[in-house]
Amino acid sequence: MKLTRTLKRIHLTQGLVIDALGFVLQYIRSNKLRTFLSLLGVTIGIFTIISILIVIDSMKHGVVSSLSKLGGSVVYVDKWPWVGGPNIQWWKIRRYPQPNYDDYVALQQQGRCIGSVGVRVYKSSTVEYKRLRAEDINVLGFTPGYAMVIDAEIERGRFFSSQEFDAGGGVAILGHTIAYQLFPDGNAVGKTIKVAGFPVQVIGVTAEQGSSMFGLSVDENVLVTYNYIRKIMNMRWATVTIAVNALAGYDQEELVSDVRRILRARRGLRPTQEDNFSINTVESAQKELDKIFGALNLAGILIGGLSILVGGFGIANIMFVSVKERTKIIGIQKSLGAKRWFILLQFLFESTLLSLLGGGLGLLLLRLIAVAVSKFSSFVLIFAPMHLVFGLLLAVVIGVISGYLPARSAAKLDPVKAIDSSI
Repeated sequence: MKLTRTLKRIHLTQGLVIDALGFVLQYIRSNKLRTFLSLLGVTIGIFTIISILIVIDSMKHGVVSSLSKLGGSVVYVDKWPWVGGPNIQWWKIRRYPQPNYDDYVALQQQGRCIGSVGVRVYKSSTVEYKRLRAEDINVLGFTPGYAMVIDAEIERGRFFSSQEFDAGGGVAILGHTIAYQLFPDGNAVGKTIKVAGFPVQVIGVTAEQGSSMFGLSVDENVLVTYNYIRKIMNMRWATVTIAVNALAGYDQEELVSDVRRILRARRGLRPTQEDNFSINTVESAQKELDKIFGALNLAGILIGGLSILVGGFGIANIMFVSVKERTKIIGIQKSLGAKRWFILLQFLFESTLLSLLGGGLGLLLLRLIAVAVSKFSSFVLIFAPMHLVFGLLLAVVIGVISGYLPARSAAKLDPVKAIDSSI
């Protein structure tokens, strides 16, 4: 008995779907322009809201990928904090001293739970080779301890030796882009270039990394040792960062406390005085960015929702016209025993199929644009399966909501009056 009822329901559902699909195709054939204009709202709405979500998710992916290069367990000492807000007193931070070599030595020698320490300094300069000249290139000098957070895979040549780090020899590693800018033939290793007017021998070239949301890519940088950059440049206006890693068995909170204790003591700060340095972590940056991207997602949904609302009105208009044109047919169906729910579902299926058609066109267009943008630019748009599923579900919801009132009005028609209708 139960099996028979189930089979009847399946057969009935198949009939509803086939009838609804037949109506949709017939309506499109006979009313091409009106259907196109009505579905355009849903197409634009789905396209708008999903495109906003894709762009935001792609930006977030790029940010997270960039942050991952910094090392999740590493603590950074900087002059400026990575995250801001209304309570950040920028005028005070502006007067903070830059972290310096003495801070680096103090952390290296006095840490209780500090495993490794590295210092990095970068400053803009001119790089030359014969008649070729590159302006405003970041020259990045660092100690061996900072190499743990510099994502620099060597494509040609070699990395710095421990002797070169200690002696501060005049050797350099070129980022991929600057290397091929100065040496189009790719033969940079072994050549002598000028950095800030000083001769430097190229010992290596990094593999191409591509763009980075935080400028962490070394493609356009020149890498030298910290002891060498101190010899050739004035460190007064350079940007300095110290990276600190914890010993095994210590968590990040203990590491931050240890770093703060050492720096406050070295800088002679009294207990009542505020820190005159910033301690940054990847975790705190990610939390702040999650709030920002959450707000952007909400704004995107609200903006796209307005477009979808217009599309919903278009589908509702189609369905009201359909009810009016098929009044007699509805009356005949009800006189033959069709229930209200049958008429209701029939029109809801039709409105949902129309909405899915409009939404599907929007998603297809968006997919083609995402492929084109990713192919012809450095920004990769991530069209994930979740975006497709969300777009289709949203189209279904719009179809059901838009078709409910027309379907309800059709289901409530009196069969006698509907058959006698002059329409």
